[in-house]
Amino acid sequence: MVPPWFFQKKHSSFKLISSDQQFSIHIIKYITFKWMKRLTVYLLIFLGFTLSNCTEKKKVPIQRTEITADFIHPLYFQEEVSLLINFPFWFNDSIAAEQKIKQLTITSFKGVISDTSSYSGDSDDETFPKRTIIYTFNQIGRLVQMQVTDFSEGIVISNQSFQIGKPGSLGYCEVIQKDNLYGVENNTFTYNAGRITPDYAAFEASNNLDLIHFVLNKKYFGPLSVDSIASPLPNDWIILGEPEKPVKRYKVRNKVKEKFISNYSYYSGNYPKLITNEDYPFFKKRYFNYSNGHFSGYLDSTFIDETFVTSVKSFIYYNSKKLPEKVVHKKEHVESVNHYQTQEIFTYSFYE
Repeated sequence: MVPPWFFQKKHSSFKLISSDQQFSIHIIKYITFKWMKRLTVYLLIFLGFTLSNCTEKKKVPIQRTEITADFIHPLYFQEEVSLLINFPFWFNDSIAAEQKIKQLTITSFKGVISDTSSYSGDSDDETFPKRTIIYTFNQIGRLVQMQVTDFSEGIVISNQSFQIGKPGSLGYCEVIQKDNLYGVENNTFTYNAGRITPDYAAFEASNNLDLIHFVLNKKYFGPLSVDSIASPLPNDWIILGEPEKPVKRYKVRNKVKEKFISNYSYYSGNYPKLITNEDYPFFKKRYFNYSNGHFSGYLDSTFIDETFVTSVKSFIYYNSKKLPEKVVHKKEHVESVNHYQTQEIFTYSFYE
Protein backbone atom coordinates (compact mmCIF):
# COMPACT_ATOMS: atom_id res chain seq x y z
CA MET A 1 0.00 0.00 0.00
CA VAL A 2 1.38 3.44 -0.95
CA PRO A 3 1.48 6.04 1.89
CA PRO A 4 -1.03 8.90 1.52
CA TRP A 5 1.64 11.63 1.46
CA PHE A 6 2.84 10.30 -1.90
CA PHE A 7 -0.36 11.57 -3.49
CA GLN A 8 -1.53 15.08 -4.39
CA LYS A 9 -5.16 15.96 -4.76
CA LYS A 10 -6.11 17.84 -7.92
CA HIS A 11 -9.54 18.16 -9.50
CA SER A 12 -10.85 15.35 -7.26
CA SER A 13 -8.24 12.90 -8.57
CA PHE A 14 -4.85 11.62 -7.27
CA LYS A 15 -1.52 11.10 -8.92
CA LEU A 16 1.84 9.76 -7.81
CA ILE A 17 4.61 12.24 -6.93
CA SER A 18 7.61 11.98 -9.17
CA SER A 19 10.92 10.59 -7.88
CA ASP A 20 12.59 14.00 -8.23
CA GLN A 21 9.92 15.56 -6.07
CA GLN A 22 10.31 12.81 -3.46
CA PHE A 23 14.06 13.40 -3.34
CA SER A 24 13.56 17.15 -2.87
CA ILE A 25 11.14 16.58 -0.01
CA HIS A 26 13.63 14.27 1.75
CA ILE A 27 16.41 16.81 1.33
CA ILE A 28 14.23 19.55 2.84
CA LYS A 29 13.27 17.31 5.77
CA TYR A 30 16.90 16.34 6.35
CA ILE A 31 18.12 19.97 6.33
CA THR A 32 15.27 21.03 8.62
CA PHE A 33 16.08 18.23 11.08
CA LYS A 34 19.79 19.14 11.15
CA TRP A 35 19.08 22.83 11.77
CA MET A 36 16.55 22.03 14.52
CA LYS A 37 19.10 19.74 16.20
CA ARG A 38 21.83 22.38 16.00
CA LEU A 39 19.45 25.05 17.28
CA THR A 40 18.52 22.84 20.23
CA VAL A 41 22.22 22.41 21.12
CA TYR A 42 22.77 26.19 20.93
CA LEU A 43 19.75 26.80 23.15
CA LEU A 44 20.98 24.29 25.73
CA ILE A 45 24.44 25.90 25.79
CA PHE A 46 22.89 29.35 26.16
CA LEU A 47 20.66 28.18 29.02
CA GLY A 48 23.66 26.55 30.69
CA PHE A 49 25.64 29.80 30.64
CA THR A 50 22.62 31.72 31.87
CA LEU A 51 21.98 29.38 34.79
CA SER A 52 25.69 29.36 35.65
CA ASN A 53 25.80 33.15 35.78
CA CYS A 54 22.68 33.24 37.94
CA THR A 55 24.18 30.68 40.32
CA GLU A 56 27.42 32.65 40.57
CA LYS A 57 25.51 35.83 41.35
CA LYS A 58 23.64 34.07 44.16
CA LYS A 59 26.82 32.77 45.85
CA VAL A 60 27.31 34.36 49.27
CA PRO A 61 30.93 35.43 49.85
CA ILE A 62 32.69 33.59 52.69
CA GLN A 63 33.06 35.87 55.69
CA ARG A 64 36.51 35.80 57.24
CA THR A 65 36.90 36.13 60.99
CA GLU A 66 39.23 39.07 61.59
CA ILE A 67 40.98 38.62 64.94
CA THR A 68 42.89 41.22 66.92
CA ALA A 69 45.74 40.24 69.23
CA ASP A 70 44.89 40.45 72.95
CA PHE A 71 47.20 40.35 75.95
CA ILE A 72 46.43 36.66 76.57
CA HIS A 73 46.36 34.25 73.65
CA PRO A 74 43.31 31.92 73.42
CA LEU A 75 45.55 28.83 73.53
CA TYR A 76 46.53 29.77 77.09
CA PHE A 77 43.15 28.39 78.14
CA GLN A 78 43.98 25.03 76.56
CA GLU A 79 45.46 23.14 79.51
CA GLU A 80 47.88 20.90 77.64
CA VAL A 81 49.33 24.01 75.97
CA SER A 82 49.64 26.24 79.05
CA LEU A 83 51.27 23.41 81.04
CA LEU A 84 54.26 23.60 78.69
CA ILE A 85 55.82 26.46 80.61
CA ASN A 86 59.01 26.23 78.54
CA PHE A 87 57.00 27.68 75.64
CA PRO A 88 55.23 30.71 77.20
CA PHE A 89 54.00 32.34 74.00
CA TRP A 90 50.60 32.94 75.61
CA PHE A 91 51.32 36.55 76.64
CA ASN A 92 51.71 39.40 74.15
CA ASP A 93 54.95 41.11 75.22
CA SER A 94 54.16 44.24 73.16
CA ILE A 95 50.89 44.78 75.03
CA ALA A 96 52.57 43.97 78.36
CA ALA A 97 55.24 46.61 77.68
CA GLU A 98 52.77 49.17 76.37
CA GLN A 99 50.45 48.70 79.37
CA LYS A 100 53.48 48.58 81.76
CA ILE A 101 52.23 45.33 83.29
CA LYS A 102 54.48 44.14 86.11
CA GLN A 103 52.47 41.23 87.48
CA LEU A 104 49.35 39.29 86.57
CA THR A 105 47.68 37.23 89.30
CA ILE A 106 45.05 34.67 88.27
CA THR A 107 42.97 33.39 91.19
CA SER A 108 40.79 30.32 90.68
CA PHE A 109 37.89 29.65 93.02
CA LYS A 110 36.09 26.42 93.79
CA GLY A 111 32.75 25.83 92.13
CA VAL A 112 29.31 26.75 93.38
CA ILE A 113 25.94 25.24 92.52
CA SER A 114 23.03 27.35 91.44
CA ASP A 115 19.54 25.87 90.96
CA THR A 116 18.62 28.57 88.46
CA SER A 117 20.09 29.69 85.16
CA SER A 118 21.13 32.99 86.75
CA TYR A 119 24.74 33.11 87.90
CA SER A 120 26.49 35.48 90.24
CA GLY A 121 30.22 36.00 90.49
CA ASP A 122 29.95 37.35 94.04
CA SER A 123 28.85 34.18 95.82
CA ASP A 124 29.89 33.75 99.47
CA ASP A 125 30.81 30.14 98.63
CA GLU A 126 33.83 31.44 96.72
CA THR A 127 35.63 33.10 99.62
CA PHE A 128 38.63 30.76 99.57
CA PRO A 129 40.75 30.42 96.44
CA LYS A 130 41.64 27.05 94.99
CA ARG A 131 44.79 28.19 93.18
CA THR A 132 46.72 31.33 92.39
CA ILE A 133 49.22 31.80 89.56
CA ILE A 134 51.41 34.90 89.59
CA TYR A 135 53.16 35.88 86.37
CA THR A 136 55.92 38.50 86.55
CA PHE A 137 57.06 40.51 83.52
CA ASN A 138 60.08 42.73 83.00
CA GLN A 139 59.76 46.25 81.61
CA ILE A 140 60.04 45.12 78.00
CA GLY A 141 57.06 42.81 78.48
CA ARG A 142 58.85 39.46 78.66
CA LEU A 143 57.66 36.82 81.14
CA VAL A 144 60.48 36.21 83.65
CA GLN A 145 58.88 34.39 86.59
CA MET A 146 55.90 32.23 87.44
CA GLN A 147 54.58 31.13 90.84
CA VAL A 148 51.85 28.52 91.39
CA THR A 149 50.18 28.13 94.80
CA ASP A 150 47.46 25.60 95.65
CA PHE A 151 45.05 25.93 98.59
CA SER A 152 42.65 23.80 100.59
CA GLU A 153 40.09 25.72 102.65
CA GLY A 154 42.41 28.73 102.63
CA ILE A 155 45.51 26.76 103.68
CA VAL A 156 48.54 26.59 101.37
CA ILE A 157 49.26 22.98 100.43
CA SER A 158 51.71 23.54 97.58
CA ASN A 159 53.91 26.30 96.29
CA GLN A 160 56.12 26.19 93.20
CA SER A 161 58.02 29.02 91.52
CA PHE A 162 59.95 29.08 88.26
CA GLN A 163 62.45 31.44 86.71
CA ILE A 164 61.96 31.74 82.96
CA GLY A 165 64.80 32.53 80.56
CA LYS A 166 64.88 34.22 77.17
CA PRO A 167 63.13 32.50 74.26
CA GLY A 168 65.26 30.77 71.66
CA SER A 169 64.57 28.30 68.86
CA LEU A 170 60.83 27.43 68.55
CA GLY A 171 60.21 29.89 71.39
CA TYR A 172 61.80 27.50 73.88
CA CYS A 173 62.80 29.07 77.21
CA GLU A 174 65.02 27.49 79.80
CA VAL A 175 63.07 27.19 83.05
CA ILE A 176 64.67 26.83 86.47
CA GLN A 177 62.51 25.64 89.37
CA LYS A 178 63.27 27.82 92.40
CA ASP A 179 61.30 25.91 95.05
CA ASN A 180 58.72 23.22 95.66
CA LEU A 181 57.53 23.70 99.21
CA TYR A 182 55.52 21.54 101.61
CA GLY A 183 56.75 18.27 100.13
CA VAL A 184 53.93 18.09 97.65
CA GLU A 185 54.76 16.09 94.54
CA ASN A 186 55.61 18.35 91.64
CA ASN A 187 52.90 18.14 88.97
CA THR A 188 54.29 20.87 86.74
CA PHE A 189 57.14 19.55 84.65
CA THR A 190 59.83 21.53 82.91
CA TYR A 191 61.56 20.30 79.77
CA ASN A 192 65.17 20.20 78.67
CA ALA A 193 66.03 20.74 75.03
CA GLY A 194 67.27 17.71 73.13
CA ARG A 195 67.66 17.18 69.42
CA ILE A 196 66.43 20.12 67.32
CA THR A 197 66.41 20.13 63.49
CA PRO A 198 64.31 22.01 60.90
CA ASP A 199 62.03 18.95 60.66
CA TYR A 200 61.95 17.65 64.21
CA ALA A 201 62.57 18.66 67.83
CA ALA A 202 62.59 16.64 71.07
CA PHE A 203 62.39 17.81 74.70
CA GLU A 204 62.84 15.66 77.81
CA ALA A 205 60.64 16.14 80.87
CA SER A 206 62.21 16.89 84.25
CA ASN A 207 60.70 13.67 85.63
CA ASN A 208 62.92 11.75 83.16
CA LEU A 209 59.93 9.58 82.25
CA ASP A 210 58.82 10.94 78.92
CA LEU A 211 59.63 13.11 75.92
CA ILE A 212 57.73 15.57 73.79
CA HIS A 213 58.32 15.10 70.07
CA PHE A 214 57.52 18.01 67.74
CA VAL A 215 57.28 16.94 64.10
CA LEU A 216 57.67 20.26 62.28
CA ASN A 217 57.60 19.26 58.62
CA LYS A 218 54.20 18.29 57.17
CA LYS A 219 55.69 15.63 54.91
CA TYR A 220 56.61 13.61 58.03
CA PHE A 221 53.13 13.77 59.64
CA GLY A 222 52.27 10.18 58.63
CA PRO A 223 52.46 7.48 61.34
CA LEU A 224 55.31 5.55 59.70
CA SER A 225 57.33 8.74 59.21
CA VAL A 226 56.72 9.75 62.84
CA ASP A 227 57.91 6.36 64.05
CA SER A 228 60.98 6.57 61.83
CA ILE A 229 62.01 10.11 62.79
CA ALA A 230 61.02 10.12 66.49
CA SER A 231 60.79 6.47 67.68
CA PRO A 232 58.29 7.49 70.40
CA LEU A 233 57.69 5.38 73.50
CA PRO A 234 54.17 4.80 74.92
CA ASN A 235 54.54 7.60 77.54
CA ASP A 236 55.80 10.16 75.03
CA TRP A 237 53.66 12.89 73.53
CA ILE A 238 53.79 13.50 69.79
CA ILE A 239 52.83 16.95 68.52
CA LEU A 240 52.45 17.62 64.82
CA GLY A 241 53.24 21.27 64.20
CA GLU A 242 55.02 23.94 66.22
CA PRO A 243 54.55 24.71 69.94
CA GLU A 244 52.68 27.91 69.03
CA LYS A 245 50.43 26.14 66.52
CA PRO A 246 49.91 22.43 67.16
CA VAL A 247 47.91 20.57 64.52
CA LYS A 248 47.60 17.22 66.28
CA ARG A 249 48.66 15.79 69.65
CA TYR A 250 48.61 12.12 70.65
CA LYS A 251 50.42 9.13 72.12
CA VAL A 252 51.10 5.80 70.43
CA ARG A 253 50.98 2.14 71.26
CA ASN A 254 52.43 -0.62 69.12
CA LYS A 255 54.41 2.07 67.27
CA VAL A 256 51.64 3.43 65.04
CA LYS A 257 48.35 2.96 66.93
CA GLU A 258 47.22 6.41 68.13
CA LYS A 259 45.51 7.21 71.44
CA PHE A 260 44.55 10.31 73.49
CA ILE A 261 44.17 12.22 70.21
CA SER A 262 43.65 15.99 70.02
CA ASN A 263 43.09 17.78 66.71
CA TYR A 264 43.36 21.55 66.26
CA SER A 265 41.85 23.76 63.54
CA TYR A 266 42.41 27.50 63.20
CA TYR A 267 41.19 30.75 61.79
CA SER A 268 43.97 33.05 60.58
CA GLY A 269 47.41 32.60 62.13
CA ASN A 270 47.35 30.47 65.25
CA TYR A 271 43.98 31.61 66.57
CA PRO A 272 42.06 28.40 67.32
CA LYS A 273 38.64 27.64 65.91
CA LEU A 274 37.94 24.09 67.12
CA ILE A 275 39.84 21.55 69.20
CA THR A 276 38.62 17.98 69.53
CA ASN A 277 39.83 15.32 71.94
CA GLU A 278 39.30 11.56 71.71
CA ASP A 279 39.73 9.49 74.86
CA TYR A 280 37.41 6.50 74.53
CA PRO A 281 34.56 6.40 75.41
CA PHE A 282 34.66 10.21 75.65
CA PHE A 283 34.75 12.62 72.74
CA LYS A 284 35.14 16.32 73.51
CA LYS A 285 34.78 19.45 71.39
CA ARG A 286 35.88 22.97 72.23
CA TYR A 287 34.66 25.83 70.04
CA PHE A 288 36.46 29.17 70.43
CA ASN A 289 34.35 32.32 70.21
CA TYR A 290 35.38 35.80 69.09
CA SER A 291 33.42 39.03 69.34
CA ASN A 292 34.37 42.19 67.44
CA GLY A 293 37.73 40.58 66.68
CA HIS A 294 38.56 39.75 70.30
CA PHE A 295 38.58 36.37 72.02
CA SER A 296 35.39 36.17 74.11
CA GLY A 297 35.26 32.59 75.42
CA TYR A 298 34.72 28.99 74.44
CA LEU A 299 32.18 26.20 74.55
CA ASP A 300 33.07 22.68 75.69
CA SER A 301 30.83 19.74 74.84
CA THR A 302 31.33 16.15 76.01
CA PHE A 303 29.87 13.08 74.32
CA ILE A 304 29.84 9.36 75.12
CA ASP A 305 29.21 7.14 72.09
CA GLU A 306 27.88 10.21 70.21
CA THR A 307 25.43 10.95 73.04
CA PHE A 308 25.66 14.44 74.54
CA VAL A 309 26.51 14.37 78.25
CA THR A 310 27.54 17.81 79.47
CA SER A 311 28.64 21.27 78.37
CA VAL A 312 30.67 24.11 79.85
CA LYS A 313 30.28 27.67 78.59
CA SER A 314 33.21 29.94 79.41
CA PHE A 315 32.94 33.72 79.16
CA ILE A 316 35.83 36.19 79.26
CA TYR A 317 35.25 39.73 80.54
CA TYR A 318 37.59 42.65 79.87
CA ASN A 319 38.27 45.87 81.79
CA SER A 320 38.48 49.39 80.37
CA LYS A 321 42.10 48.77 79.31
CA LYS A 322 40.98 45.73 77.28
CA LEU A 323 42.75 43.40 79.68
CA PRO A 324 40.99 40.21 80.88
CA GLU A 325 39.56 40.66 84.36
CA LYS A 326 37.38 37.59 84.85
CA VAL A 327 36.57 34.22 83.32
CA VAL A 328 33.32 32.50 84.28
CA HIS A 329 32.72 28.80 83.53
CA LYS A 330 29.11 27.59 83.57
CA LYS A 331 28.62 23.84 83.54
CA GLU A 332 25.35 22.14 82.69
CA HIS A 333 24.44 18.45 82.73
CA VAL A 334 21.91 17.00 80.34
CA GLU A 335 19.85 15.37 83.14
CA SER A 336 20.23 18.00 85.83
CA VAL A 337 18.47 21.27 86.59
CA ASN A 338 21.38 22.48 88.73
CA HIS A 339 24.18 24.52 87.23
CA TYR A 340 27.78 24.42 88.36
CA GLN A 341 29.92 27.53 88.11
CA THR A 342 33.59 28.31 88.62
CA GLN A 343 35.47 31.50 87.96
CA GLU A 344 38.93 33.02 87.73
CA ILE A 345 39.79 36.58 88.69
CA PHE A 346 42.61 38.49 86.97
CA THR A 347 44.37 41.27 88.89
CA TYR A 348 47.31 43.38 87.75
CA SER A 349 50.11 45.49 89.13
CA PHE A 350 51.95 47.99 86.93
CA TYR A 351 55.30 49.68 86.59
CA GLU A 352 55.20 53.38 87.40
